[in-house]
Amino acid sequence: MNKKLIFHQLFEKETSTYTYLLGDTETKEAVLIDPVMETAQRDIKLIEDLGLNLKFILDTHVHANHITASGEIRKNTGAKVGISSAYDMACPDLHLDDGQEIKFGQHTIKVIHTPGHTSGCLSYHLDNMVFTGDALLVGGCGRTDFQGGSSDMLFHSVRDRLFSLPEDTIVYPAHDYKGFTKTSVGMEKLLNPRLNLAISNEQFTEIMASLKLPYPKKIQEAVPANLQCGLPLKSEIFSTSFIDGIPAVTPEDLQMNLGHVKIIDVRGSDEYNNELGHIPNSYLATLGPQLDKRLDDEDPKNEIVFVCRSGKRSGEATKMAINKGFEKVYSLQGGMLKWNELRFPFERDMGGS
Repeated sequence: MNKKLIFHQLFEKETSTYTYLLGDTETKEAVLIDPVMETAQRDIKLIEDLGLNLKFILDTHVHANHITASGEIRKNTGAKVGISSAYDMACPDLHLDDGQEIKFGQHTIKVIHTPGHTSGCLSYHLDNMVFTGDALLVGGCGRTDFQGGSSDMLFHSVRDRLFSLPEDTIVYPAHDYKGFTKTSVGMEKLLNPRLNLAISNEQFTEIMASLKLPYPKKIQEAVPANLQCGLPLKSEIFSTSFIDGIPAVTPEDLQMNLGHVKIIDVRGSDEYNNELGHIPNSYLATLGPQLDKRLDDEDPKNEIVFVCRSGKRSGEATKMAINKGFEKVYSLQGGMLKWNELRFPFERDMGGS
């Protein structure tokens, strides 16, 4: 390890997450990788005790098992938050791409795009170290069955990108559940039971398909919060639940609050007036460019419920709005199908615009 580098590997025990603090001994500029909300104050105190000037907070990906502290620590330190541009999030200061360089003091971190666990996973390479997030773990790898994950992408990310690094490169993962703190590229090429060099792409795909893991316990709160750099979504009138990580409200809850919240229907104009009709005083903005423009014209402080036929497109619209900085947006559970089933009022004439 570079003698001019300050290095601390920190641990959050509930989710077995590693956070890494890197600092320059001369300029005192520092970088924090994958901070966790529960240990944010610990990390801030360590940075202060060491007299460091935190320049960057980097997440390897949108985590599903814990809430990132990137936004919280930014508020306390003024550091810039960075994450993959693949997520198209509104909250980061840096939208990072493959090959991009992040400089602190005399040191340079190189960004490596390593998708597969999620579509936007990044690894951070510095000297003889690489911080791999969930792309490559000690004797394992991250799952590939949600958030745009792909076994094929992860196989090539590890084999073509990470395994192309020198074999003595030290691998520092985002998690470990067996008590290990690090590994090496050479060790994983030889011994990783999922990704060693004797395993084919087809075998790896079969291995990952057979895992059938339960979803992380915190996924419903972690993913939407992490799309906001860990800052919680705030509701004024609804009791919010989550579906596939997207904030949602029930038809019953919306019906009781009609007139107190804006409703945007994201179906096509033909569907807006079909047999299911539309909710009275709702606005039509079809998912895609029309909705994108509508959101650009909206106040991000507005509380909005998105509606479609069954709830899928409204979920996509809610995620789009969150990525644009909206904090109080929701998908209607079950869409107009459920709204009609409950015999709530609807119209078939062209309403709001």
